[in-house]
Amino acid sequence: MMRKVRLKSPAKVNLSLEILKKRQDGYHEIRTVLQKISLYDILNFSLEKEKGIFIETDHPSLPIGRDNLVYKAAESILKRIKYNGGVRIRIEKRIPIGSGLGGGSSNAASTLKALNKIFKLDMSDKALMKIGSEIGADIPFFLFDGSAIGFGIGDKLKGIEIPHLWYILIYPNFEVSTRWAYKNFLLTKNQFHLKLHTFLKNIYNIPSILRNDLEGVVSKEYPEIEIMKRALLDVGALGSSMTGSGPTVFGIFESKRDVKKALEKLNIDFKERGWTIIEAHGIN
Repeated sequence: MMRKVRLKSPAKVNLSLEILKKRQDGYHEIRTVLQKISLYDILNFSLEKEKGIFIETDHPSLPIGRDNLVYKAAESILKRIKYNGGVRIRIEKRIPIGSGLGGGSSNAASTLKALNKIFKLDMSDKALMKIGSEIGADIPFFLFDGSAIGFGIGDKLKGIEIPHLWYILIYPNFEVSTRWAYKNFLLTKNQFHLKLHTFLKNIYNIPSILRNDLEGVVSKEYPEIEIMKRALLDVGALGSSMTGSGPTVFGIFESKRDVKKALEKLNIDFKERGWTIIEAHGIN
């Protein structure tokens, strides 16, 4: 049995997020294109003699009890193996909380991976994904190898290849509730019929698939969304969209050089606003 594990826990962006219908269980049926990006939290795991799950973090707003998906993920593994000791988990947060970048789900997925490794359980990714889906809809994607199109509530995944993309993310330093965004979304018959596999093969086609059905709801309440999108397009982004339930907005770029040029302009324009601007690239 290993005593310690340290893992990088990546963020994600939704290149598209289409809401298809409301389900009888209260969730929404979606189709979404998901890509992991090079923005990471760091999670450190160690075993304790004392029974329990002990979460520590450098972020003052992050819950450290049962409200944290990491706690739920750890609890699900410990219950299965009937472990009499405890686990200490330190979370170094770099992914903004409540930003639409999937930090909580990613952390939970990393927890399942880490405890599988520490206790030498030899559980397959598929088995871990099943456990993850019982905790949160986005968790299976972070246990999935590569980019994916997500169906169902986002937990049914089909692997895809996406060209190497560079991103600039703008987080306006406030949170948006996923539950609130979905609750206020009004379903329309305006469906998205593009063949995503075809459009994703060429970087110059990707702007045509950028879509987020929650963007209208969130931008109506928070006009900053449109301001951030326009700013990214003005500095050369090939396309721009909100990710998840927001409020983070991303712009896609062809190269690191293009990102560097864009950042020079953005840092001047947005310095006074206090918004967080992050450079990242896709992980395939």
